[in-house]
Amino acid sequence: MNQNLFLQSFTVKEKPSPEEMVKKWKRELRKEDRGLDTQLRAIDMQEKKTIRMIKERVKAGDPKSAKVLAKEVVGSRRAKERIYTAKAQMNSVSLQLQSNLAMAKVAGHLAKSTEVMKFMNDLVKLPELSKIMMAMGAEMTKAGIIEEMITDVFDKDDELEEEAEQEVNKIMDEILIQGPKVSDSSLEIPKEEEEKVDEKDDEIMNRLKALKTG
Repeated sequence: MNQNLFLQSFTVKEKPSPEEMVKKWKRELRKEDRGLDTQLRAIDMQEKKTIRMIKERVKAGDPKSAKVLAKEVVGSRRAKERIYTAKAQMNSVSLQLQSNLAMAKVAGHLAKSTEVMKFMNDLVKLPELSKIMMAMGAEMTKAGIIEEMITDVFDKDDELEEEAEQEVNKIMDEILIQGPKVSDSSLEIPKEEEEKVDEKDDEIMNRLKALKTG
C-alpha cells in the first residue's frame, strides 16, 4: 500500500472553522424558523374552523360544548405565543452567533456566550424544537460557546388550569361579541333546535368527544 494513502486513511477530519460552524447553525435556525411559520399557519386555520364550530354550538343552544371548544382556542393561542417567542429567540441566537464570529476573527476561536446559553435553554424546552436544538446545543457545547444545556421539555398538550375559566369566557365573549355573552347568560336551549342533527352537528360532536377523551 502506498505510504501516502496509508497515512491519509488515518488522517483525522479537519475541524470546521468558526465561520463554517456559525454558517451551519444559522442555516439550521432559518430552516426551523420556516417550519414554525408553517405551524402557525396550520394553527390559524384550525382556530378559524373551531371558532365556526363554537358559533354553531351556541346557535344550537349548546353553550357547554361551545365552552369545551373554546378551551381548544385558548390552547392554540398559547401555542402561538410560544412559537412567536421561539422565533424571536432563534433570531437573537443568530445575531449573537454573528457577533461572536466577528470577535472570533480576532481571537481565533468562538467565545462562550451567556446570551446564547440562555436562549438555547429556553428553545430546547419546546416540543416543536427540542430535538434540533439539543443537537445544535451539543455542537455549541463542543465548540465552547455554551455549557451543557437543561433538557426539560414543556408538555405541549398540558391541560388548562382551573384559573383559565376566565380566559375561556373571554374567548367566548370575543367570538360572540354581537350576541349574548356566556359570562352573563346561561344561553338556554331553544326546543326547536333540540332535534336538529345534521352532518355539521355530527362533525362537531365527534370533535367534542375526541377533546373530552383525548
